[in-house]
Amino acid sequence: MSYANTEVAQIAAISSNRCIGKNNNLPWHISADLQHFKKMTTANSDSDIKGIVIMGRKTFESMNSKPLPKRISFIITSQLDYAQKKGLENCDNAYVVHNLDDALTQAASLAHGAHLETIWVIGGEQVFGNAMMYTDRIELTHVATEINDGDAFYPELPSDFKAAQESEQMNDDKSGLDFKFVSYKREKSR
Repeated sequence: MSYANTEVAQIAAISSNRCIGKNNNLPWHISADLQHFKKMTTANSDSDIKGIVIMGRKTFESMNSKPLPKRISFIITSQLDYAQKKGLENCDNAYVVHNLDDALTQAASLAHGAHLETIWVIGGEQVFGNAMMYTDRIELTHVATEINDGDAFYPELPSDFKAAQESEQMNDDKSGLDFKFVSYKREKSR
């Protein structure tokens, strides 16, 4: 699939019932998952830009409305004055856009200039769903728990995504939750 010769990947942690959020927060705190997210979305490159992430407004606000270190953030919102409201209009590591197409187009252009192979879609529910048709790879942390009162869910994986790599089951000491990392790749149609 890819977008302007740049891989589009999604990354999320999901419960067994596909929950990714509750009250605009992660439903758990798993240090290894947060480290995995940082490692995946931050490239080992010579460029000043180490990664590019695309997210919705609520996801950005769940991170205290601060861009991620060493990465460029594209924030999608329908609020036309959002950049001014959040003081982002002259920010060189965060861009406010008003649709996914603009985010992908600008991110692919930046990725090309920074020699980055991947653009990361990091949430939330609506952005994941809308970006699925452009997505080549999905990195999911499967957390072995049900979240019955969650309010954001990861979309069903399309049938052309197959598990390509899977970590061993791990356990988070603090939360007691079991989890594993699974990498899914879109199979090319014949």
